[in-house]
Amino acid sequence: MAQTGEIQLERVTKRFGPMVAVRDIELVIPHGCYCCLLGPSGCGKTTILRMIAGHEEPSAGRVRIGGEDVTGLAPVGRGTAMMFQSYALFPHMSVLDNVAYNLRMRGVGKAARREQAQAMLARVHLEAFADRMPAQLSGGQQQRVALARALITNPRVLLLDEPLSALDEFLRLQMRGELRRLQRELGITFIHVTHTQLEAIALADLVVVMDQGRIEQAGSAQAIYSEPQTAYVARFMGGQNVLSGKVTTVAEGEAILLSEPGDRFALPVQGRALPVGTPVHCAVRRDRIQLERLPGPGRAGQINALAGTVHAIEYQGSYVKVTLDVPGWPDFVANVADDRFFAAPVDIGDAVRARWSANDAHLLEGDLGRAPKAAGTIGLYDQELGLAQA
Repeated sequence: MAQTGEIQLERVTKRFGPMVAVRDIELVIPHGCYCCLLGPSGCGKTTILRMIAGHEEPSAGRVRIGGEDVTGLAPVGRGTAMMFQSYALFPHMSVLDNVAYNLRMRGVGKAARREQAQAMLARVHLEAFADRMPAQLSGGQQQRVALARALITNPRVLLLDEPLSALDEFLRLQMRGELRRLQRELGITFIHVTHTQLEAIALADLVVVMDQGRIEQAGSAQAIYSEPQTAYVARFMGGQNVLSGKVTTVAEGEAILLSEPGDRFALPVQGRALPVGTPVHCAVRRDRIQLERLPGPGRAGQINALAGTVHAIEYQGSYVKVTLDVPGWPDFVANVADDRFFAAPVDIGDAVRARWSANDAHLLEGDLGRAPKAAGTIGLYDQELGLAQA
């Protein structure tokens, strides 16, 4: 059996009766990569994890690990280990015996398995708790025990199903760092399922954003956040305002859009052919928006400018989140650096103009006419305040 942890999903589809949970997925996860499968509940991410583990079989397509076709192979023969959301520790066993359990099931002698379990507990900084029972540990400590138990078999791939969702915000931040440290030390492939955008951005080499059983975009954390390909990804990740209009002119690498409410936007065409009349979505990062007070309500009347009134103000430490009521553009947000905001503050109800540079607008690809399902989801910036779903 090959010893790399590269994962290849080839045209993988999974059906549960009439419901299609995963649709024709093509994905390569390189060996030694930390990959996060990210998306809302029901998008198919956990189903993919279970098919890699062997707990579900594809209805169509192939799963390869290290180049070997493991479709139909039992979980024990795949070189994978799974850490479950519930931890699933045995309450009647000590911490040491919980960690050693998988070695016991493989016939490893008592002395050898206890020695290996002690070494693994030291790796997760729990060697002093070897004789305790799970009920005597905190949630974070229990999670480390579950992690040690999963890793003791030296898997090629570690599969993590929502591993941080049961922890409070402080422990979640601690364990994020611990997971990343262990992955770097071990050099094996980690595949981590989450619905939390900030968690994926903080941890992953490869972020795979999913919706309705399909991959919307896969790439580095920086690319997913700063260069979303579709309106869905831009809205789901947060930190972006999504705008749309029809192309009126293209000149010198820049397109002018006219929106349905009558606003005009300029943006780089990024090498794409955009005939006049083409409907286009674009994204503008919230932290690129400049705000200025207006004497009264009205239309901005300028390219890359919107007029509105301040709807909400949220101080978030290094910046202030200012939500605007803008006709035709619900939930338009400016994230203003704290020093700039307090040098020229605005208040709820103030008439303001939001402006940005054409170079700060990013052309979106894909199905430009699709209304993103995630328009109402909590974005990355809000999660810094611990407002993400449990």
